[in-house]
Amino acid sequence: MDWSLKIDEALPRPLRTILRGVGQVFFCCNAVTGFIFLVALYIGGLTAGAAATVGVISSTVAAYLLGFSEDDIDAGLYGFNGTLVGPCLFLFLEHSPQLWLYVVLASILSSIVLAAFMRILAPYKIPASTSPFVLTSWMFLVAVYAFDSFSRGPVLPPPGLPSAVTGAGPVPADMWFTALTKGVAEVMFADSVIVGILFLTGIAIVSLRGALMAACGAIVGVVIPILLGANQNLIEMGLYAFNPVLTMMAVGWVFLKPSGRSAALALLAGILTVVCQAGLANFLAPIGLPTLTFPFVLTMWMFLFAASMSKYWSDPSVK
Repeated sequence: MDWSLKIDEALPRPLRTILRGVGQVFFCCNAVTGFIFLVALYIGGLTAGAAATVGVISSTVAAYLLGFSEDDIDAGLYGFNGTLVGPCLFLFLEHSPQLWLYVVLASILSSIVLAAFMRILAPYKIPASTSPFVLTSWMFLVAVYAFDSFSRGPVLPPPGLPSAVTGAGPVPADMWFTALTKGVAEVMFADSVIVGILFLTGIAIVSLRGALMAACGAIVGVVIPILLGANQNLIEMGLYAFNPVLTMMAVGWVFLKPSGRSAALALLAGILTVVCQAGLANFLAPIGLPTLTFPFVLTMWMFLFAASMSKYWSDPSVK
């Protein structure tokens, strides 16, 4: 929307860059949207909001000091991985003063990993997206075993062999809205209906198609797990939906030319993301690591590589 772009351009450059970094979690290069996202995170929890703030500032400043592309920095591309790293570490690890230093270090590393991935993937016109966040978070979550100052939190799944699904069943009608909105909110680890609604609002400010793809991804992340017999509690918490949300936005709005065909491809990608998430969850169970957004990253990469070989879809563009 024009009014949001005017506000975006009127902001001081450092603030605009930071807020764009938050917005880029949902592919939105807009400071107004980033501000809405950040406010939503603080509403969901002060610690999560503060961790995201520390993360986005650390990763952005690191990119600037390391001399990475100023255009990419200004677009917020070096901020969104740090935005995710902060809340992630505070969710899965026990809180301590040292954890703030841990977030800063992880956020800095996420910018370095992003720069490396951008260099590697540039010839193929494939985006690194949240892969730096995933790899950095995995490394820092595993590293806690070597440090006495950190310990795993109760949310982090304990290492163990995959077990048969329990608690499968249809989601009650009165829980559907909750499951859908939480599916959007869980992209940034927020277990809140209000946060999900604010996220969708922020996306809609930039693009109605983007918001529609996000909403459709949430629906896919509820309907498909029900049909496949997934755990009802996980569905209601939105834990099967946040990856399809990102996948459908990436394929159906951002990296392929928006059209009916790209929307159809996005739908297929969203459905397969659910299966990919279940498979990766079982694969990672023995080492006790969460899937994070890796199901989205892996599915998106495969679909964008495949789309470049098809006569029906244009080549993906790097964002």
